Amino acid sequence: MVRTGSHAFIHYGKEGTFNGGASETRAFGLEQKMNSLTFKNNQIALSQLNSIEVASFAYGKNEGNGSVDFVLSNPWVFDTLLGAVDKTGSTNDWTYIWDSDAGNLTADNTGIKTPESFDIEVAFDAKSTLTDVKRNLHGSVFNQLNIKSSIGETVKGTLDFLYGKSDTITTSVGTPIGDGIDFPYTFAHASIELLDGTPVAEVQDFDITFAANTELLYAQGDPNAVGAFRKLFEMTGKFNASFLDKTQLQRVLDRTELATLTVEFTNGLSTTSEKTIKLEFAGISLSEHSLSIAPNEPIFEDLTFQMRNVTVTANNSVTKTVTSGNLV
Repeated sequence: MVRTGSHAFIHYGKEGTFNGGASETRAFGLEQKMNSLTFKNNQIALSQLNSIEVASFAYGKNEGNGSVDFVLSNPWVFDTLLGAVDKTGSTNDWTYIWDSDAGNLTADNTGIKTPESFDIEVAFDAKSTLTDVKRNLHGSVFNQLNIKSSIGETVKGTLDFLYGKSDTITTSVGTPIGDGIDFPYTFAHASIELLDGTPVAEVQDFDITFAANTELLYAQGDPNAVGAFRKLFEMTGKFNASFLDKTQLQRVLDRTELATLTVEFTNGLSTTSEKTIKLEFAGISLSEHSLSIAPNEPIFEDLTFQMRNVTVTANNSVTKTVTSGNLV
């Protein structure tokens, strides 16, 4: 008897303390897919003189990693990397704002320098003679978020994470959570703007990565991670668009740093059902320009860039509890 994804679900929630566990209240989005969920106890094989056999085993630190693919259908995934959030608005018209600059929010966002930890629940409900299995990945920290889309597609995301504690495994899985699963954002309702608010013409695709460069922290006397820390928070992007003039190429040749770049997408619905996410980047360094030329084919240019800062603004009718800058 084999299990399938129709008998599995994935939830996550923010921990109050590292490795402390949490109530898993959110889904990442639609079409969630867990990739290569791995746990290692770092077994050490020990030998002995006068033998070629393994004499004994020892065990090192506990560590695990994985990634989740999903179709973007909510803005809450940005909470995994960007820390505190501001909330304003009123019924059916709420605004949530995250910012990579610790000083740009009303809420205290100095915690962005230290990654927040989450509890990821991976559950498999019973099928026929099989039993329920639930894995709780305490002390999970998200290391990278990738957002991308192209013509005819939804906006898709991938979140990479680390965890450093042996799973808590039980046989009571509860019920699937629908929070975070909504009408998806699409490329057909997306735009990219540089500098003056004029959309980049005829964009074919875009790809944006937030890399937190997070590492787990270990200490004497415990095989589990005791915390996590961040190195350089890096943001990179790339888009492909029709090659219409020399503008983007000249900017790369001149090593021009642009003030702003904005990527915005909606779910394409109207009135209170409309949901938007706007990524406003500041300090844009254009690093690479490329294009291909072939007979009878359109010519597109690829532009690669890095960013210093981002403000994420989400507008929708969903009310979420925010306490001291923490999304509940």
